Parts: sequence; C-alpha cells; structure tokens
Amino acid sequence: MTMKRSTLCLYLGVWCASSALSFFIGRSLTSTTADGQQIASTALGSARLQEQARQAAADRQESAETTLTEGDEAQAALEQLQNKSAAMTRQLLNAALASPMSDPGRSDTINDLLKQLAATDPLTALDMANALPSLRDAERARNDILQVWASHEPLAALAWANTELANVPANLRNSQMRAILRGFAETNPKGAFNYANALSEETPNDLRQKNRLLSEVIETQIRGGGLAEAQTTIALMPDGSTKDSLQRELVSEWAKFDPASAAAYVQSLGSEATTSMKTALVGEWAENDPAAAAAWLGTLSTDDPAYGHASAQITREWTRYDLTASSEWLNSLPASPELDRAVATYTYRAAQEDPPAAMSWAESISNKNMRNKMMQQVAANWKNDDPEGFTNYLDNSDLNEKERKNLESARSWGLGGGGGRGWGGRGH
Repeated sequence: MTMKRSTLCLYLGVWCASSALSFFIGRSLTSTTADGQQIASTALGSARLQEQARQAAADRQESAETTLTEGDEAQAALEQLQNKSAAMTRQLLNAALASPMSDPGRSDTINDLLKQLAATDPLTALDMANALPSLRDAERARNDILQVWASHEPLAALAWANTELANVPANLRNSQMRAILRGFAETNPKGAFNYANALSEETPNDLRQKNRLLSEVIETQIRGGGLAEAQTTIALMPDGSTKDSLQRELVSEWAKFDPASAAAYVQSLGSEATTSMKTALVGEWAENDPAAAAAWLGTLSTDDPAYGHASAQITREWTRYDLTASSEWLNSLPASPELDRAVATYTYRAAQEDPPAAMSWAESISNKNMRNKMMQQVAANWKNDDPEGFTNYLDNSDLNEKERKNLESARSWGLGGGGGRGWGGRGH
C-alpha cells in the first residue's frame, strides 16, 4: 500500500523547500567564522526565513491531519520524511542559536523552531530550551514545547512531568503543568478534564492547582469551539467551589465573544449565579462595550454584592474612552456606599484633566479613608497644575486646619489615563 498522492506530494514539497533552505544556511555557516556568522545573522534576522519556518510548521501540521492509507510502506515513508524534517529543524536551530543576541527576531525564531522540533523530538527540544541563556526565553520555550508535546502525546508528556517536575519550584511547575493541560485539551478536552478532575484536593494548594488546571482545560475547549460541550461538562459536576470556579471561567471566556448570550446564561442560573460570575461577565463586556455592560448592570439590585465591583469595572473601562459619558452614567445612579469604588475610579481618571470636578467627585465618596485618599490625589495634581485655583478652593472650602494641611502636603501616587474635558462632578 502507498500513501495518498496528495499527502506524499505535500511531504516531498515541504522536504525539498526545507532542504534548500537548510543548504543555504549550512553553506553560509561553513564560511570563515566572522563572515559565516554575519551571513547567518542576516538570513535568520529576515522576515523571509521566519515566515518559511512558520510555513514549514503549518505544512507539517496539515500533513499530520491528512488521512493515510494503511500499510507499512506509508508509515515508513512518513517516518522518513519526519526524520528529515526534524534534522532540518535542528540545523536551523543551530544557525539561529549562533546568530547575534542583538538580532531582534532571534528569540521568536528560536521559539518557533523549538515548537516545530517538539512535534517529533520533544526531549531534545526541552534540552535546547534549558540551555538558552535568557531565563525568560527558556521558560517561554519550555511551556510552548510542552503544549505541543501534550497535543500529540499527552500521556508521555504527563509521565515526563511526574518525574522531571517533582523538584521544580512551584510557580514553574504549575506553569508547565498548565501548558501540558492546554496541549492535552486541544486534541482531547474530555480526557484532559478527567485527568485534572482526578487530582488531589488534600491541601489548599492542591485544590488551587486543580482548579487552575480545570480552568485551563475549559478555556482551551471554549477557544477551540467547544462551548456547548464545556457547558454540559460543568453542569454535570457536583455543586461546590470547583464548579463555581469553572462556571466563572465559562462566563469569562464566553463573554469575550458573545456577552449577551453569556449574560442570558448567568440570568438563567438565578440565585445560583455567584458574585464572581457576574463580575467576570461585566469585566469582559465592559472592555468592548461599557454602555451595554452598564445597561445589564441596571437589571441587578443595588444591594447585589456584585453591584459595587461591577460598577467600578465599567467605570474603569469607560473612562479610558469617554469621561463625559461615564460621568453622566454615574450621575444617573442613586448615591450609595456601594458606588464608592466606582466614584474613586472615576476620580482617579479625572484628576489630571479637571481637578475641580474631580474634587467634587472625591468629596462624594462615603468611605472616609477612601475619600481622604482620593482628595489628596486630586490635590497633588491641582496644586502643581493650577496653584491659584487650588488655593481658591481651599479658601472657600469647609475644611478644618488639619484637613487643609493634608491637602497642601499631598503627593501624587500616579494616574491611570484621562480623556476630554467638559464633565461635571456628582451633585451634592
């Protein structure tokens, strides 16, 4: 039996192109040391080489997904082409590693090539990643390699992790386990979920890590188009903190591309919808359409625990684009301590643009400590930008001597951006 003609042609085409590219770089590297490094650096720094490397990876992925006919000849031909492709990738990697550290494309090129090598020889790819001089680049490469490996051979990747990550610092171990579960979930979300769901909950750290890994699986599944399946999986789980955490993850990912449907799902849960689910929904929604998020927030009771947090999230996002509209929205809401966080967020944004209006908002905050902090923030900017106006404010205020001195000595602790002028403070 033989491979399908289209599959064989595709592999041969990739191999021929790869061989030609490998020959070019190999010939360059056999020149004198200085000239060879310069030529290799020029070639590897070019957008063309990086694009060819990425295209080779895409071609291999497409080829791997093509159905093969049965028979020993087809398998042998496939393995032979894969071996040649892996050898070419190693040559490209050696050339990339020899290029100057100053090459701005060096890190991305090496990372792309390591991911390609991971499809056929993940252990070698990991060894090469560990040898990278940059700790940041090495960590990034390891995670990408493990994700690729787990998408092809999840059990092998998990077996490796069981021994090799035993003595790795917790933050690195957790990061690499999440990478493995991402790769696992790309090709087998049900298997990845079952694996993570069977992990220990013996200690608080164990439970946190288990929930992180389950969330990683759900997130990957949704991004891969498996929203309905993820929703069904979560619905069948027993009630508890793990289910609540995954429902929040479901809502957060869903709201990124269809917030209205995610909101309908949250409302369908009634009293079972948690505060974290509602704030996750509003947080994602407000990034794209704060006015729509604000309209949905209006369906909640003002004594809902999510109300205060969600209103602050909307204000934070809305003030990035339109201070006037966000001010009008806040003014339309009934004054309450639950809005203190939102008012403080608005004050923080407005302090640099219009200190008198910002001070009016700061004065309306119910919480004394928060009010004093925000008034000092406004004062620090006002006295630097308009000393005369600031003095006039102090002279006409009802502040006592201690409060006045606190504002006069206030120092700014940073600003989070602003917008246009022409908005008013909250009425008293």
